Amino acid sequence: MWQWAHLLGFNLYWLLAVKWQQPGPLLGMLLLHFLFSPSRLGDWRLIPVALAGCLLDILLWRIGLFQFPAGFPLWLLLLWCGFALTLSHGLRWLRPLPRWQQALFGMVGGASSYVAGAAMGAVHLPWGIGISAALLAVIWMGWLPVLVWATVKLEGEPR
Repeated sequence: MWQWAHLLGFNLYWLLAVKWQQPGPLLGMLLLHFLFSPSRLGDWRLIPVALAGCLLDILLWRIGLFQFPAGFPLWLLLLWCGFALTLSHGLRWLRPLPRWQQALFGMVGGASSYVAGAAMGAVHLPWGIGISAALLAVIWMGWLPVLVWATVKLEGEPR
């Protein structure tokens, strides 16, 4: 039950992040996660996953794939914190899948998240939707399997 509640909660978290772009509600939801998580102490191990994702987005922002109105936003860092936790809980079902299937989910889910964020005005994609979506799809084909692998390693569990 927790896994599916967490996955639904992350979708709300993503929507709040992208729509309002304010850190307050996101911090509140992270607090709720840590209040109810069955593995709250172990969840802190996932900070490197959140930082790695944030560093990737900073790199993509610095090369010009993304633009934000006032520099790199705090809400995006918090979104990565929520996503790292979701890899451990709501998206745990990705773990037993072969890497190529994880890559397909990354290609579709990763790229579509940024395109949806752009459609909602949270990010500007100056290279255009088509080029940006194609690049993000290729990046996320490799990135999601790496994040799933890193999450498993940080938690100290066998795949």
